[in-house]
Order: sequence, then structure tokens, then C-alpha cells
Amino acid sequence: MSSIIKLLERMGQESGLTESAIEFETAITESNLNEELKKSMLSRDIVALEKSLDICPDVVCVLFPAEEEETKEEDKKPSEDKTEIAAII
Repeated sequence: MSSIIKLLERMGQESGLTESAIEFETAITESNLNEELKKSMLSRDIVALEKSLDICPDVVCVLFPAEEEETKEEDKKPSEDKTEIAAII
């Protein structure tokens, strides 16, 4: 698995590997990948590559907005300020 990661990392760093078909094929054939992975990479068969690597390409994230809290009847009434006055003699 680390061989394919190293190759993909190299492809990301060296733009010539993805732009030139000859350099792309050379990089794959010279890599330490097994024949199945090499074949998938050379034919650019993404589905076969995903199956060979046993990865799940679909990642889904769902966010739900929080529900508003229901206000109680007491909360709807304006609050009455109660002021206490204390006197010390």
C-alpha cells in the first residue's frame, strides 16, 4: 500500500508525470506495484484501482440545522422587575 501512496505523492509533486504519457508509463512500470495495480494505473481504470486498494471513494457528510426550542408561555410574558429595597438603621 505504501508503494501506491509514494507513487501518487510523486505524481502530485511532479506535474510532468501526469502531463506526459511516456513519463507516466515509465513511472508506473518502474514502481514496486503489483501487476494488477500497474494495469489499473496504466489503463486509468479508477473503478479497478478502487477495488484493488479496497477503498470507499464515497464519503458523505450531512448536517441538519438545530431545531428551535419552543418557548414556554411564561417566557412570552414580559418580565416584571421586582426591586427590593432594604434599609439598615
